[in-house]
Amino acid sequence: MDSFIYYYWAFAINFIYFVWLIIQRKYRFFLPSTISSFIWTITTLLVILHLNGFLGKDSLSPNAMNHVSRFTCYLSIASVIGFSLSHLFTDKYESFVRLRPINIVDIEQLLQYFKWIPYLCGIVGLTLVVFLITSIGDISSFSDYRVLAIQTERVGYAALAQRISGHINILGGFYLMLLGYKSGKSGIHVKEFLLYSLLCSAINMSIGGRVWILTSLLPFFTTYILSRKSSQRNKRQNAQDLKKLISILSIFIFFFAIIGTLRDDTNSGGLFDKFLYLTDGSRMTNMVLDQYPETMYSYELGKSTLLGGFIKSPMVARFANSIADDIGLSVTVKSIMPNLYYDFGLIGGAIFWGIICFFCEIFCIRLKYSLHIIGLFLYGTLSTMFFQAPVGNIFTLYTPTFEWIFLLYIFRKQIFPHRIGVQCRF
Repeated sequence: MDSFIYYYWAFAINFIYFVWLIIQRKYRFFLPSTISSFIWTITTLLVILHLNGFLGKDSLSPNAMNHVSRFTCYLSIASVIGFSLSHLFTDKYESFVRLRPINIVDIEQLLQYFKWIPYLCGIVGLTLVVFLITSIGDISSFSDYRVLAIQTERVGYAALAQRISGHINILGGFYLMLLGYKSGKSGIHVKEFLLYSLLCSAINMSIGGRVWILTSLLPFFTTYILSRKSSQRNKRQNAQDLKKLISILSIFIFFFAIIGTLRDDTNSGGLFDKFLYLTDGSRMTNMVLDQYPETMYSYELGKSTLLGGFIKSPMVARFANSIADDIGLSVTVKSIMPNLYYDFGLIGGAIFWGIICFFCEIFCIRLKYSLHIIGLFLYGTLSTMFFQAPVGNIFTLYTPTFEWIFLLYIFRKQIFPHRIGVQCRF
């Protein structure tokens, strides 16, 4: 029964806070606060529906979420407190700040200059598919391809190629941010978006997952909304874009459900059951909390969460070894929650998450008022990474992206002939 109560509270907290943010005009952006409260609203709702037997082939036992339900509620409270405090710290700044006139780059020219990036992503993605099919051998189903694509060990040149492809994929995300910025000014072109989003996502698509849907939509729409807010557009243009947005979202929701169906060998359950993917991280976290009470390990003090992309967490490795014999569990998403738990435990992990939310929100609010091309990439990355909190350690996932942003900043004068900026009033 406690599982239901905690999840009802977590859902209410995130939903009410999300609605409150949307009501406030200045928070109608893809900020960490809006994205985090939205995705956790959806995730907690899906868990509730699953627990009640409305989704999934079988209703989920409350015992499967008996530990993580409380943790999820604590994280929801901490995130709302962190975001709210950040807004108090930035309210005065937002009341008086005005953007300085900055040299505005020809975004069309910039996109044309880097047009080779999407096609490079497409070629690399196709190459990876061919490599996997030839190295795996006989594949009886799409589900087999997905599991073997993740489990197949890359060594030698294959391992090097995988690392390079990951970095190329990051450049594809940056290109989509530029495309979103341009679309916010001139309007959305559906065919153009679909072409470049599919090309830029080809590398993620090659492993048969569904993350590529997020890596296509989020970078584009984050900068699209930011650019649209700063552009002089009439109601007719906005109405036309709204219709295009609905069609794009419908197409990608269909992709998400269909891929989930193809990966289900039994073809059982409805299409909406495939969205239970978002709840897998909670289920895996519950296993962690059940197996490792706080007295059984030493806190990693931020290393597991923040430094997971640089050093190997002993607890992450320990849990991975415990499920190594179960291929299904090995490829299941884990969420940010186990890493927070490894670092500071149940209460401490929630407090640490609130601190992370506080600083990331402040950075993004400041960035939207002093925008140049590197700031655009940093804003898009900090905002969108919160969308993947229910399914992975966002800092480990985005460490290479931050490394690229740092490199682009160091060599910005050699790479970009002009700075990109906006002059607007919100």
